[in-house]
Amino acid sequence: MSGNASGPDPARGPDSAAGPGQGPATGPGSATWQGSGSASATEQTTWQGSGSASATRPRPATRPERRPGLLRTFLRSPFEPQTWRATLAVLLGLGIAVLSISLLSACFSAGGSLLIWLIGIPIIGLGIELSRAFARIERWRITAVDRRPLLPHGYRSFDGLPRSPYGPWLRAYAETQFLDANRWRDVVYILVLFPLAILEFTIVVGLWATAVSLVAAPLLVAGLASLDVLPFRDGIPPAWTGLVAVAVLVGLALVPVAASVSRGLMMLHRAVVEGLLCVDPTAALRQDVERLRGSRSAALELEASELRRIERDLHDGAQQRLVVLAIDLSLAEERIDTDPASARALIAGARTQARLALAEIRELVRGTAPAILVDRGLVAALGAVAGGCPVPTVLDSTLVAGERLPPAVERAAYFVVAEALTNVAKHASASRCEVSLRHETGQLVVEIRDDGVGGATATPGGGLAGLRDRVQALDGSLDLSSPPGGPTTVRVQLPVTEP
Repeated sequence: MSGNASGPDPARGPDSAAGPGQGPATGPGSATWQGSGSASATEQTTWQGSGSASATRPRPATRPERRPGLLRTFLRSPFEPQTWRATLAVLLGLGIAVLSISLLSACFSAGGSLLIWLIGIPIIGLGIELSRAFARIERWRITAVDRRPLLPHGYRSFDGLPRSPYGPWLRAYAETQFLDANRWRDVVYILVLFPLAILEFTIVVGLWATAVSLVAAPLLVAGLASLDVLPFRDGIPPAWTGLVAVAVLVGLALVPVAASVSRGLMMLHRAVVEGLLCVDPTAALRQDVERLRGSRSAALELEASELRRIERDLHDGAQQRLVVLAIDLSLAEERIDTDPASARALIAGARTQARLALAEIRELVRGTAPAILVDRGLVAALGAVAGGCPVPTVLDSTLVAGERLPPAVERAAYFVVAEALTNVAKHASASRCEVSLRHETGQLVVEIRDDGVGGATATPGGGLAGLRDRVQALDGSLDLSSPPGGPTTVRVQLPVTEP
């Protein structure tokens, strides 16, 4: 509004006088006005204190994004790429179902008939592996329609190699193939896929064929009339024209129905795939949280044990020698004037103690990071450890000599092998030992096998439990197989990232 200028505020001085076109002050120390000139009616300026102003301009309200309604989505469904991907996936699903059930039936039939001679075991195993391959194809088929990622379930890994016609590797292979629940879930999915694919194919193809036939009814009737198949001499009767128009309308109405049904069936099929071939994201997140909690606890326990070891080694070794060194130097200082010969002997002894303390400190540092491991890599360090083991030990490595891994992974693998070979030398009564080192799908796999008496256990506070903590701190795993009578196998998996 506009009005006469108010008088100056004596408490604020002449600067507080309101100019022309301004309203009266709203209170001492602050004034609010609305200009009547070019200023808009929504613009407001508030004075706070003296000499400072803050302008407040209400922003236009942003409308929330409106999603298309159900009717609009239904009518637009025939023109969306997802509809045609879903239709193509349904057509492809029948071929996958027929091929998978045929191969699975052949493998299980032949393997079951030859099971008495043990030849059927690998044949049935082949059928299970084919189920894994088709499960991978099915996950790809579903993600081609719906871009949301799927989390495939894990499988038990086979950690044995054939060394004899019928040896422990055959039992390990059978356990891997036939005792893995996720592999059998793949087989169950193949059995479910066949009738499900037939049902989906029948519904989708039936709807699309009916819709296309009704929409193309005028062309069909005209073609039949031109070929004199229909007895229309004087043109198509009005009654037939009406029927054809109704057929076209019904066909046009069936087009979005067929499109929506195709997408809906693939959504239902995705639920089946998620239930049988994938991991629940909530359960996977819960497992990751538990795994991270375990790795954190293992890291804390490893740190505490390392600190205790360092403290113990320093207390029992270098610290005692440094105490003796200090005593000898004190005695030498007292006798240097009265008995120089005795002081000279004490100084020589102190020099020896200093040399020994320095050597023990170096050994302690090498226990944290061995020099050969730091300088030449894991393969060379493990070769040195295997060569120094009292039990004849063979190192089988697929890693290139000089290949470097992340330092934490190298240290963990080194100490696992060193501790395992120490246990073999002390307790296994073995005549031969083998250490294998290889890469497997982003993991470093270390295996230590011996032909000893077996019976090793990872007791709390023991060496193997400490190794398990060290491995779990890096988000790895340690598996121990040591039945009474042997052999003993320690298998370690460590995730490897680029250093």
